[in-house]
Amino acid sequence: MSDRRVAAYAAEGVVWSRLAALLPAAEDVDEVQGCWDIAEQEAGLDLLVGRLVELGLPVGESARTEIAVMAEQWGEWDRLGAAIVACPGEDAQPVSLRVFEDGDEEAPVPLDVLGERADPEQVLVPWIACVACGRVLARVHRRQEWGDLSYTAESYVVFAQDGSIEPLLFPGEDDGSGWSALEALRRACLCG
Repeated sequence: MSDRRVAAYAAEGVVWSRLAALLPAAEDVDEVQGCWDIAEQEAGLDLLVGRLVELGLPVGESARTEIAVMAEQWGEWDRLGAAIVACPGEDAQPVSLRVFEDGDEEAPVPLDVLGERADPEQVLVPWIACVACGRVLARVHRRQEWGDLSYTAESYVVFAQDGSIEPLLFPGEDDGSGWSALEALRRACLCG
């Protein structure tokens, strides 16, 4: 494994530990952390999101976006996305970034932001957005011959709904591209 991959995995592990700590019971935290330790991230995400929903625990938008990216990174967004979005928010925190379930009618309408790079089989799926300034992180999927979208995103794109920034494209095959796109969205956001 390259040094870059090791560093990215270690950074993701720090986020994982912070997310596990959202759970109030030490045994739940230990179980979620244990899943990371034995490379069972999919099971850990299922446990984390399941417990958050079961307990009705409020989740801040920063944590929610990180859980969403973690789920996407480990191939669990399709299965857990609706539950991640359904977790109650923290009333005391103003919402800056919002995670949208696939097909959410309130999601920002994707623009033709790929321009010349666009392929007619590609579909932009708005995923995370700043509701105040209109910056959007979308997943780029390929339309399959049977009509469904590809299971994993081909890439990620950060853009402004008003076209005020040059779209930033992050190839999906790059390690940590979802995390890089989230960081670019945070940097592009005019609200924070």
